[in-house]
Amino acid sequence: MIETTSNIQRILIIGAGQGGAAMIDLFLEDPEVNIVGIIDTNPLAPALAIAAKHNIRCFTNLAEAIAASGPCLAFNLTGDDSITAYAESQLGNANITGGFQARFLWKLLMRLKQTNEQIIHLAHHDALTALPNRILFYDRLNQAIARARRDKELIAVLFLDLDGFKLINDTLGHDVGDALLREAANRIAACVRDSDTVARIGGDEFTVARMGGDEFTVILCNVKTPTGIERVAKKIIETITDPFVLNGKSCLVSVSIGISLYPKNGETPEQLVKRSNAAMYLAKRGGKNCYRFIGD
Repeated sequence: MIETTSNIQRILIIGAGQGGAAMIDLFLEDPEVNIVGIIDTNPLAPALAIAAKHNIRCFTNLAEAIAASGPCLAFNLTGDDSITAYAESQLGNANITGGFQARFLWKLLMRLKQTNEQIIHLAHHDALTALPNRILFYDRLNQAIARARRDKELIAVLFLDLDGFKLINDTLGHDVGDALLREAANRIAACVRDSDTVARIGGDEFTVARMGGDEFTVILCNVKTPTGIERVAKKIIETITDPFVLNGKSCLVSVSIGISLYPKNGETPEQLVKRSNAAMYLAKRGGKNCYRFIGD
């Protein structure tokens, strides 16, 4: 195995399919690894585009790739033994991994990539409802604010709290409580998804998140007037008041909603959430099952 004097391993990836993409994902941030190149005869291979974004040299000619990347350790992920043989002739037998070893490595890489994606998903989503969690919500809100600041748009942050949830959870049990939270999350998401008020955030049609307990948040982007925001809030209130039939039991809850606006009520995620939360308590004190804008 060839190493530089700084003990950073130089790697050439041969094959820019899923295995190549997985190697980039796993080793890109590794301080002991330097991906010096990736090669595929297909210029449209998926991993080539990924590599280009990270300033990794891309090749479609094997001889050129080896000449430009050596000394290095090459991984042949193509399954073509003739490629392994050529790379061995140029780099030495100890510096090329191909054949069965490469196929084993490819399977290992794909499993590691899938595991890594699952870990990332779990770290950013609520396990009970599958909605974005607090971490992902703040990330999405930061994105939304950056775009709104650039394009001079209006954002609304809705803070929701279910009225009467604790009583149901305490009297009918946590299984029913959990089922209610899952169904409430689905209803809230459906209300926002079907609204013509919502713009895309980070590739998603909407952002509904569970903040914890029976508290949820909604981001509405590029809304033109308060009327559009009110339409969404009223729709959520109406759908939540419909009876929930859970484990054979009919349950009734309602929802109190607080609303803050960017940039009127704050210019940071923390300010907007704090003020929408305060508005939600105004809705609670105003009789519940209603919405309030901060400042109402």
